[in-house]
Amino acid sequence: MMAADVISKQGFSVEVFEEHKRVGFPVHCAGMVSVEGFSRLGIKPYPVFHQNTVYGGRIFTRDESCVTIRDKKPRAYIIDRGRFDAYLSEVAEGNGASINTGMRVDQVIFKEGAVRGLKIGGSEVESKIVVDAEGVLGRVLGRSGVVTGQVGTLNGFNVELDVDEIEPDMVEVWFNQETAKGFFTWVIPIHENRVRCGLATSKDNGAEALKRFIEKRFNTDLISTIHSGLVCAGGPVSKTCYPGLLLAGDVAGQVKPTTGGGVVIGGLCAQLAGEFGARALGGDVGVLGYEREWRRRYGSELQTMLILRRLVNGLNDDQMNRAIHAFIEEGLEAKFTRLVEQGDMDMQASVIKRALTDPAILASLARSLGRLVVSEFFSAFGL
Repeated sequence: MMAADVISKQGFSVEVFEEHKRVGFPVHCAGMVSVEGFSRLGIKPYPVFHQNTVYGGRIFTRDESCVTIRDKKPRAYIIDRGRFDAYLSEVAEGNGASINTGMRVDQVIFKEGAVRGLKIGGSEVESKIVVDAEGVLGRVLGRSGVVTGQVGTLNGFNVELDVDEIEPDMVEVWFNQETAKGFFTWVIPIHENRVRCGLATSKDNGAEALKRFIEKRFNTDLISTIHSGLVCAGGPVSKTCYPGLLLAGDVAGQVKPTTGGGVVIGGLCAQLAGEFGARALGGDVGVLGYEREWRRRYGSELQTMLILRRLVNGLNDDQMNRAIHAFIEEGLEAKFTRLVEQGDMDMQASVIKRALTDPAILASLARSLGRLVVSEFFSAFGL
C-alpha cells in the first residue's frame, strides 16, 4: 500500500491485488510500532487504528526474574493492524491507486528475462513494474521460478484476551526456550483489561505452548481463537530486485531480527520501492538502484540485529537467568533505561554496540556468562 501510494502520486496507473476479501485481515501482527517509526513513515497515530501508548517494558526469564526498563516519554504505539492496513489502502486509493480485493496472484510473468505482468485466475495482467509484498517465504515468487532463499522463519501465534489487570503502559517479554524456542513470548496491553499475547518459536507446538503460558500468567483458560502465521527473523534475502520486479517487506526479509517487527523498515523500503518504480516508469532510472539504496540505508542495521539474534539464541535458559540476576543485583536497570532513552527502537545498531562496550555491562556479562561468551559477542560485532 505504501509503494502504491508513492507511485500513484506521480500520476501512474497502479493496481493492487489482495488475495483476501478485506484489506488487513486476517491479522498476523503483534501491532506494536515505535513512535520514531511512525514519524519516519510520515504517518500520525490516528484514532481509527491507534489503541494504546506504552513507555517501556519488563523482561522476564524462565524463573520469573525481571528487569524493568521504563522511559519518561512514549516509546511505542499499539495499533489495530487490520485497521492500520485498511487506512493505508484508503490513502493509496485516494491518491489514485485501484485496490482489488479477493484476487489472488498466481504467478509473476517473466519474458526475456524481465517481468511483464501477473497471472491471476488464468488471466494475464500486463505491467511494466511489479512490487511484490506478499509476505514471508515468497510462495508466488516460488511458483514463478524465483527462489528467495529466505531463512530463519519461525512459527508465530497471537491472540487477544481480557484479563483482570495489566500495566497498561508496559510491555512484557518472556524468555523461555521451552515455550518459545529461538525467540520470546510477548504480552502487549491494548488497555488496562485487555492484552495481545503471542510468541514465535522454531517448534510446531506453539499454539499449545501459548495456551499454557496464558494459563500460568493470567490464571485463566484461553477461549479466544489463536491466529497463526510466520515470523521473519533471519535477515534480508540475498536479492530483492530483478528487471521490472522489486521485493518489499517480509518477502525481502526487511524485518528486525531482534523483535520480528517489520512495519517500519519494511514500510520505509516499500516507499523506496515506490520511488524507484515511479522513476523507472518515468524513464529516469531502472529499478535496480533500489537494491543498492535500501541496503545502504538499512542493511548494516539489520545485519547488527541479526548478529545479536543469533548470539541470544545461543544462550540457554540458565544463562539468561544468570545474566538477568546479575543485572538486577548490580543495579544496571537504570543504565539500561538510559540506553533505551538515548536509543532507537528501529535503528538498533548504535545502542547494541554502546551496551556491549559499556564497562559495567561487560563486567556483569563476564561474571554471569563467562569471559568466553563475552569474547564471542565482541568478535561477532567486530569490537
